[in-house]
Amino acid sequence: MGAITNADLTTLSNLLIKNYEKSQNTRFLLAITGVPGAGKSTLADLLMKKINEVLKEESAIVVPMDGYHYHNDILIEKGLLPLKGIPQTFDSQRFVMLIKEIASGKEEKLYCPSYDRDLHNPVEGSIVIEKKHKIIIVEGNYLLVDTSPWNELADLFDESWFIETPSSTTKERLISRHMRTGRSVEEALKKISSTDAPNAELIIQTRHRATQIITAANLEL
Repeated sequence: MGAITNADLTTLSNLLIKNYEKSQNTRFLLAITGVPGAGKSTLADLLMKKINEVLKEESAIVVPMDGYHYHNDILIEKGLLPLKGIPQTFDSQRFVMLIKEIASGKEEKLYCPSYDRDLHNPVEGSIVIEKKHKIIIVEGNYLLVDTSPWNELADLFDESWFIETPSSTTKERLISRHMRTGRSVEEALKKISSTDAPNAELIIQTRHRATQIITAANLEL
């Protein structure tokens, strides 16, 4: 396990490009994980844009695990809507199948969902992975979890980064995120206590499986 402190975007994008160019695989898969509010999706998007800018082609694409949330209607049926975000609220089997298909490099095009924070639901087929996409940045909470079926993922990634962010920062971000959905401060704190904090405890236990620990202090995530 390595560690990069006070990381900047140029350092991280150069590292990823270097490791991709050394790889003999058809595609290079990077996992970005960390606790809720760590800045995973922001870092993934910044990396994608920076890499495509440096390589002067659309080689990188982001695949968010959040697209594999079950639809709210299904969560209501399961009685899990108040706990949305815990592992059981994701279609984990389908997500693992997608990552296996990406890693195989065989499909001409793969369609996968994104997550719309305004609709609070996944949007099917909104991300298209094509042959030109050689660097696949997968971001999500449970990419290094060791329980089935999540434990099938780790060996599919060429590299995995755990984003380390101060708890005070993640709490502020989560409060803001939940309030943007219409919750009061009190309701946001209740959501953090019931869902985000237990999730964070589980995710922190996966930290030692990452190939790099990234402190993203300089990325303005």
